[in-house]
Amino acid sequence: MKLKKLIYLTVLLTFSFSIALSEGKKEEIKIGIITPLTGAIANWGKSIRTAIEIANINLEHKAELIFQDEGVCSANMAISAYRYLTSIKKVDVLVTSCLGAAQAIAPKAKSANLPLFISGRSALDFHIKHPNVLSWLSLLDYEGEAIAELIKKERWKTGAVMSWSQYFGVQFVKGIKNALEKEKSNFSYEVIEVSGASTPSASEVQLLIKNQPEVIFLMLSDTSASFVIKQLRALRYNGKIVLQSSLLQNYNPEVRKNFKGALQQKFIVNEEAFKSLQNQVKVQLGEEVADDFIFSYDGFTELLKASQNCRKQKTKDLNKCLTKSLRNEKWREGASGKFRFMKNGSTVRPMVFRVVSESGFE
Repeated sequence: MKLKKLIYLTVLLTFSFSIALSEGKKEEIKIGIITPLTGAIANWGKSIRTAIEIANINLEHKAELIFQDEGVCSANMAISAYRYLTSIKKVDVLVTSCLGAAQAIAPKAKSANLPLFISGRSALDFHIKHPNVLSWLSLLDYEGEAIAELIKKERWKTGAVMSWSQYFGVQFVKGIKNALEKEKSNFSYEVIEVSGASTPSASEVQLLIKNQPEVIFLMLSDTSASFVIKQLRALRYNGKIVLQSSLLQNYNPEVRKNFKGALQQKFIVNEEAFKSLQNQVKVQLGEEVADDFIFSYDGFTELLKASQNCRKQKTKDLNKCLTKSLRNEKWREGASGKFRFMKNGSTVRPMVFRVVSESGFE
């Protein structure tokens, strides 16, 4: 009799343990992340990967992370990665970094009712076309609104903008235009579009100061912006220079010294938490990293918290639950400062303009 009871208890415990393991495994959410891991912008993609991995370690309920490469923002590579992650790995959630990948994947994710997030920059135009995607970074349109406020504050009357002729440059200029029209501003300005594949010419720089603008706004690569600023100084331009937020994410004094004195558009981050995470990411990668990693850290943290709550509620529609939980427009706070996810899939973040110094900002 005792032997039978012992066998019965052993079987019961084994069965209960198996169920517990099964339930625990079931609760672990699978997240597929498509980001540049090879090619010219691999440093950016790897910093995003590392930030997400750190966030995952720091959370109580961890996710199974599956990373896939999209090269230099290749839409074809992103679609291949999407097929692998959805067909083979059966992920619960998708994250992309490049806008091109998000544009290619968004219709497919919508059809599959699969939650989709973008960690890189986007614009309102993108979210109007793809409302199923939530962005972790503030839109270029909101940066335009911040610039309009700066123009109003400084009482500038004339200016010029030099930006890429590609999508992001066009959306940046569009954001400024819309914000100025909304403010009914009489600010007049010229727009000089240049190729993102080459450094602006000396004649294009001459066009910038043709009408003697009080302020010049730049949305270019660090190399191109550095060349333009050197040219402007050689031409004795004495007006203000304002850098778009994605510029100058490098803290090397030798790189920064040419930008000294310019204003840069910045998000208000939690400095202590930002520097701590920056050091962690830098140590793991062994090189300087772009500031954008901080938005992936906070975005992923909020995603995983919301996912776990949805699982606890035993929701049958994860996408619907995440949308309701995240897009409630309430203010949140993390290493990247204050932010809120809007109903239209955008993210709002307070912005400031800081004076560039060789070591950072004044």
